[in-house]
Amino acid sequence: MNSEIYHPINLIDCECSINSIDYNATDLVVELERFDNKGIVRVEFKEVFAYRVTLEHFRINDILEGAGMAPLYEVKNSDYYSWLMQSGMKVLYGDTLKVRHFAIKTTEHIIDILTTNSYTLI
Repeated sequence: MNSEIYHPINLIDCECSINSIDYNATDLVVELERFDNKGIVRVEFKEVFAYRVTLEHFRINDILEGAGMAPLYEVKNSDYYSWLMQSGMKVLYGDTLKVRHFAIKTTEHIIDILTTNSYTLI
């Protein structure tokens, strides 16, 4: 496998925790509670093919040593995407999809999101 590359998206400038996750079979909304007491940030992803929530925040800290507190990343050379393609997604959709892998790192969880779109802060 190729080494995953995590690119921080510096739109949220502090550490966060998950407040809620809402998935309606196509779209995913993650509410993050900011640790600087500036309220809730909602991140929306449209046309989500897959997502997973993992209680192992330490994994991304090992990969991104010294990367800071940014909770939102875009992942290149995604192992998660490769695994899904090998386990049947390629049969359904072929190689023509332009799927992007985003990751949200919180104090306790990692949420991996595969989508053909980007994200929106709401």
